Amino acid sequence: MKTIPPRQLEVLTFMQAFFKDNDQTPPMALIAKHFGFRSPNAAQYHIDWLLRHGYLERNSLGNLKFSRGMTPQMDAADA
Repeated sequence: MKTIPPRQLEVLTFMQAFFKDNDQTPPMALIAKHFGFRSPNAAQYHIDWLLRHGYLERNSLGNLKFSRGMTPQMDAADA
């Protein structure tokens, strides 16, 4: 299992909960507002990290989707 930093885990968990309720991933502005970021660019930083590490992918239209088989685990040193 890959480890994931606490903040990225929070963002991923929020995105999964939003997806479950709305059948779509949340917009950057909503992620930024939920976490108190000053701009959507801060949310984009976390999304980019999740993309680089394989927790999220882009579909053929460029929309975000969750990667199959990726089970996040918070690093014990970060807990």
